[in-house]
Amino acid sequence: MLKAILADDEEIVRTSIAKWLPWKELGIELAGTASDGEEALSMIMEIRPDIIITDIRMPKMDGLELIRRISAKLQDSEFIILSGFGEFSYAQTAMQYGVKHYLLKPARKEDLVRTLEEARKDIEDRRKARIASVPGAAEHYGLYLQRGMMVEVLSDPSSVDDVVRRCRRLSSFDPGEILTAIVSQVLSPARFAGLMMKTIAGMGIRMPMYPVSAAGRVFIVLDLPSLSGLEAIRKAVEEKGAVLVAVKRGTPSELITAFVEYASGQKEASIYAEDGSVETVKVSPSSSDADELGLIRRYRSVMNGTGDPSLMDDISSVFSSMPFPEARLLFLRMAIGEVGDSLLFKELADVASADELITLARGFLEHRVPRERDPFPIDTVLRYIKENYQNPDISLKWISENVVYMNSEYLSRLFLREVGQRFTDYLNSTRIEEARKLMEAFHRSTVSEIAEKVGYSNPGYFFHVFRRYTGMTPGEYMEKEASGKAKGN
Repeated sequence: MLKAILADDEEIVRTSIAKWLPWKELGIELAGTASDGEEALSMIMEIRPDIIITDIRMPKMDGLELIRRISAKLQDSEFIILSGFGEFSYAQTAMQYGVKHYLLKPARKEDLVRTLEEARKDIEDRRKARIASVPGAAEHYGLYLQRGMMVEVLSDPSSVDDVVRRCRRLSSFDPGEILTAIVSQVLSPARFAGLMMKTIAGMGIRMPMYPVSAAGRVFIVLDLPSLSGLEAIRKAVEEKGAVLVAVKRGTPSELITAFVEYASGQKEASIYAEDGSVETVKVSPSSSDADELGLIRRYRSVMNGTGDPSLMDDISSVFSSMPFPEARLLFLRMAIGEVGDSLLFKELADVASADELITLARGFLEHRVPRERDPFPIDTVLRYIKENYQNPDISLKWISENVVYMNSEYLSRLFLREVGQRFTDYLNSTRIEEARKLMEAFHRSTVSEIAEKVGYSNPGYFFHVFRRYTGMTPGEYMEKEASGKAKGN
């Protein structure tokens, strides 16, 4: 189920939208409401919602600033703007950040419902497109990923929570949502699973995982907003010649754990896809599965700071010995959850050979490709500038290599997109603003002394930059401040 946040300073708006929209029927959970922009920002950073509904004019931080600060960080999220009639120019500005949904206040219920449906479709289409961006993997990607998940959890049941966390974006479920699993006893699991998938799709019910089976029992996980839809599911099960033996409600981790506990007494489990494909997973992994799992775990350990000098040699050997499509899918399992999924898919889409894949794997390990491990790298850069602007040697390249561990060109583009200024311009404006504060407080200081205190070792360059940003020379500005203080006295 998708999560939404509502930010509006009018209590009546928050209350009415929260109460009279059919959130469950839309497949959306209203995870929180905020009365000002700062509260909304804090809530969004904690909850990471899929949909953000925000007013334009709010205290402490307006909706435009909220959108500007969030849009680059939550690229999968959709914004819906609520605004008064005279504020359309603000909405036009917001559209520069990719905002597509705009409603005039007071918004009608049917308009809000339609807009939420459109936002949900946009999110789902974007996730499907991300999967399809990996050449050759589109049809079998989801099945392959689930197979990898099952290999891990069947060989190590304690890994369930970690597997769910890493695969949450690409498996269409959130770790905290409550889902329903139906367990049916059948004679022909593959046939039954295929028929039920078509029936469930016709009902418009979301199925975030492929059906799995062991020893004649098929587990199907469904996103049922309420149990009222269960009776139709029960009838469908009986019509397909099966017996519904159990219904379980719980988080994805709890439902997967329940299946693992049942399958642990069996030799193998099966996974069924819409196209009729079936993947068999040994409850005790085969030697090849175990080797891949070992490589995956070693790679993740190195990504998280544990050294393994032989890892890249082993990766090179394994990738070179496999058909390229299989090697690419193996790397997908290695990096998923350790690298931002949008970045991972973008990089994989450009890889066309085993050698390029090996280079990419090494690049992630050595930070030559940005990992997106810090979800807010620009916040880190801004904080570093604020604390170190006095250092004359500060540069984007040094920060990229020593502070946020990102490719400097990528960081430069990201900084411009999120802050709206180039790094150099932002650093200069910060220094000049600090210089003005010093001049106002210590107007008898020399220009050279002020320049040195704000990070300029060359007073001539400081003179040039100061005049460009303020329209005055440093001397003229200091004379103005001194004159103002004299008149005040």
